[in-house]
Formats: sequence, C-alpha cells, structure tokens
Amino acid sequence: MDELTRASDLWFEDCGLIIQAEKTIFRVSRDFLALQSPVFRDMLSLPPPKTADMMFGCPFVFLPDSAQDVTVFLKALIFHDFFEPYPAPTTVDVLIRGAATQHKYEVQSLRKRALVHISAAHPHLLKQPQPAWLSHAIHRNKALIPILARQLSIPWILPIAFYHDCKHMAEQCILSSSQSLRDKTLVVTACRTLEGTAVSEMLDFLWADDEPEDEDEDCVSPIRCMVSRTRMRRIAEKRRERSTATAPVFPLEIWRPGDWDDLFVCGSCLASMKDAYERARKAFWDDLPDMFELPPWDELEKLQAEALK
Repeated sequence: MDELTRASDLWFEDCGLIIQAEKTIFRVSRDFLALQSPVFRDMLSLPPPKTADMMFGCPFVFLPDSAQDVTVFLKALIFHDFFEPYPAPTTVDVLIRGAATQHKYEVQSLRKRALVHISAAHPHLLKQPQPAWLSHAIHRNKALIPILARQLSIPWILPIAFYHDCKHMAEQCILSSSQSLRDKTLVVTACRTLEGTAVSEMLDFLWADDEPEDEDEDCVSPIRCMVSRTRMRRIAEKRRERSTATAPVFPLEIWRPGDWDDLFVCGSCLASMKDAYERARKAFWDDLPDMFELPPWDELEKLQAEALK
C-alpha cells in the first residue's frame, strides 16, 4: 500500500471505486464509469466474490494498462475541456493514448472524437489542408500511427501514414519497429518504388524532346523552352541524391511550388506542363492505397463515413 501513489487530479473522496494501474491508484465514480463504458458496466455488474479485494472500504479493480493511459482515459471522461472535439487542439500523447483506451473500453463518443482528430491529420483529398499542429505532432510519432490504425480498425489513414513512414524513417528503423511483419514488408517495398519509378513519373512533365520541331506546335520559343525544361529536370533530379543521413525526396515533394518561377518557358508550354503535372499528382495519389495493398480511396472514405456517423 505504501508503494502506491494516488492520482492527485483523479482522486475523489466521495466516490466509491478504486482503480489501480501500475503503481498509481484512482478513486472515481463507479456509476459514472459504468454509464460511459459498457466494458466497465459489465465488469462492475458482476457480483463481487466473497474474497473480492477492497481498498479504503471501496471495491478495487486492477487494470493491465499503463498509469499514463488510464490517466488520459479518465481525464477525457471526466473533464470536458481535457480532450475537446476537433478542431480544438489536443496533444499527440492525449490523442494516441486516449484513442487506444477509448477503443478498448468501448467509449464510443470519445473514440469517434479521437478518430476525427486522427483523420484530419491524414486527409484523403490531395489538396485538402492538414492542421499543421496536429500533422506535425503525429508525424513525430509516425511509427505509432500505422500500429494504432490497425489496432483501432481505421484503415483510411494508412495510405498517408505509410507514405510518411517511408518518407521519414530509415529502412533499419522500419524493420526494427513494432509494426507487423506484413506492414514492414509493405513499407520497405514501397520505399523503393517511391524513390525510383514514382519520382521519375512525377517529373515526366519536364522532359523535352531532343528535336525542337517536335515540341508543342503552339510553342513560340521551342529551343528556349527545351533548354529551360531540361535545366529544371536536372535541378529536380539532383534532389534525389542523398546520403544515409538525409531523408529521401518523394513524388509529392520533388517539385516545389517556387520551381514554376524558375521555369522560363512560353505560356503555351507552361500551361501544358502544369496540366501534365497535376495529372501526374492525381494519378500518383489515386494509386497510393494500392501501393500498400489497401482498398481504393472511395472505399476507404465509405469506411470512414460509416465509422464516424
């Protein structure tokens, strides 16, 4: 008993249930917890055996979760401003820990709230903006996101989560992560495609034919346009060079918005190149789920809509 620590913000003297997680104990309302969680409702509805543990004269429950996970879980249940609905900010620790325990103990309202936050950081639309504070925080914990997605059955975030795994994690880190062997294989295999074929296809709009007369018939300066396109292709290709200490440049990042300003081509060529580039981006985005053996975007969107309705 002396080794246990009371959770200062989660110890209510007028409540009648003691919960222990690791070396931390919580005193909360039995009825409130049963009302919020069907798992706890079933657990607490069972008649206690004659040898049931008691603490401070209250029923006692030991949970196999970490003290931090239980703290986040209970605070999200009890304090209305601890974990607010999107787009209110939260922290990745609260989000990840909360989502796991909310799923485990079937608190559907909070689980859906967590899924909305996570989904917002992994948009399905190519041009849909991400909330910067959330996406940056989640990407710092990128190795956990695919695991969480599998655990919570939220496959619609996996194409983007896996893409960021490939982009930000060295292959050795991917292989040593706690992801499943299947997911590790998918990610490592995709890394090769993303660094190779996919980047080349994204830059195809910059290729110019060797013979100026074979260029767009509307081009007003074939030689100048061909030279500029070739020069920018070389610049973009240089970005693919990296050491083991630098991150790869992937299809969605290989061409930067400011690069258009350095592309000295005629208006006709510029318009056709922008069209070709947008088509390449869309084609890549459409193919992204299949790269990780996931259903197409429209099916993933239906799964998301069903889960969040």
